[in-house]
Amino acid sequence: MEKCISAECERQVKKAIRGLPEHFRVAIILREFQGLSYEEIANNTNASIGTVKSRISRARMKLHQDLKNYTI
Repeated sequence: MEKCISAECERQVKKAIRGLPEHFRVAIILREFQGLSYEEIANNTNASIGTVKSRISRARMKLHQDLKNYTI
């Protein structure tokens, strides 16, 4: 049962991430899954650090909203 719940949760998270605008998706993946610093993300995406922070914050808010019904 736990694996089933975990697999469903993973599917929903992936779906929510795929649904993000590309610039949010890239920033959140580089930060949360690749572990890059804000500066590294800024360099890789040709954006300012402030823009990177904003994109990550907005991506997190959108993911939180999209996944609020899946909290355990």
